[in-house]
Amino acid sequence: MAHPLPAQQNKISIAPADPLMVKRGETAKQVLKAVILAGFHVNSDKPRDEFLIPLKLIWNAGALESKLITYPKPEEMELNGSQMVVYTGTVPIETEFAVAKDAPKGPATITGKLKYQACNSQMCFRPSTLDVHFAVVIE
Repeated sequence: MAHPLPAQQNKISIAPADPLMVKRGETAKQVLKAVILAGFHVNSDKPRDEFLIPLKLIWNAGALESKLITYPKPEEMELNGSQMVVYTGTVPIETEFAVAKDAPKGPATITGKLKYQACNSQMCFRPSTLDVHFAVVIE
């Protein structure tokens, strides 16, 4: 009989991001820093095994449109005889946003979700989704 995976209990936290100042009709970059608890890792955005759950950042529709999300280079780790590509520690994920020419001026909040599955050297936890956000001021 298979044992259920243990609850995730947020093995990742998000470092507060500085507010982003943007101008209508331009592009802007924001770096979200995901901080993985010591002793844990998450799969990279492109794991080697199709059955592994990748780290994935998804932004909701809003005042800014996500154009390109860039993940850092993962580290290689051998675990139980398998070579894996994972993230540990602080993981900076950069997003390039487009600001619509008719975006409403003033403050706004950009929201999204970070999907991941954390593991340690003995087990993997249930896949989890963490809400993420940052403030933006549109000029």
